[in-house]
Amino acid sequence: MKIETNSTIAILGGAGKAGRPLVQEALNAGYRVRLLLRHPDQFDLTDEHLEIIQGDARDSASIRQLLQGCAALISTLGNPRGENTAMLSTVTSLLLQSMNELGINRYVVVSSYYDIGREQKDAKTKLAADFMLQHFPLFMADRRVEFNLLSACDLDWTYVRLPYIVEGPATTNIKVDVDYLPGQQITGADLAHFLVSQLKSSEYIRKALFIANG
Repeated sequence: MKIETNSTIAILGGAGKAGRPLVQEALNAGYRVRLLLRHPDQFDLTDEHLEIIQGDARDSASIRQLLQGCAALISTLGNPRGENTAMLSTVTSLLLQSMNELGINRYVVVSSYYDIGREQKDAKTKLAADFMLQHFPLFMADRRVEFNLLSACDLDWTYVRLPYIVEGPATTNIKVDVDYLPGQQITGADLAHFLVSQLKSSEYIRKALFIANG
């Protein structure tokens, strides 16, 4: 199902390195954007089509307020800086429940989790996956639960696995692969463009893919 550009979409993680370019890209594309922020006073982007809600993604009432009346959700949410408690599986559980209750079917989410249970034959991608598992075991275990929750649900989800995100303008040099990581980094602008483009594409529905600047 294509999400028309005059629709309202929800965004989680909009204040981060990936999220801020995403908010701007969605607005530029013609969407109305509803954004959930813990500290809205620290977010200086304003637009007549941008609605900001103060709240926490771990709070079910905040999630429901964010999603009410939206046609889709894009999340670049990560664990809050300085917090050592994994939270993304908890947030995902709340999201899936509310999305089902509200009839929202399209969900695009980014992740640093590479190992989704299939044998990785590409050496560089396997090395990157092993690095994340070795250095961030708690967060990767939480991401695994997140992915399993998505895999078991009926939503039209797309799971976008990322390299290192860098600042910089859009290059339009975006490579996508479902089996291996095609590059070591991606600009926030290119990532934002790809994420927003998925609202009108069915190519990667219910797929976990890698994306990078080639």
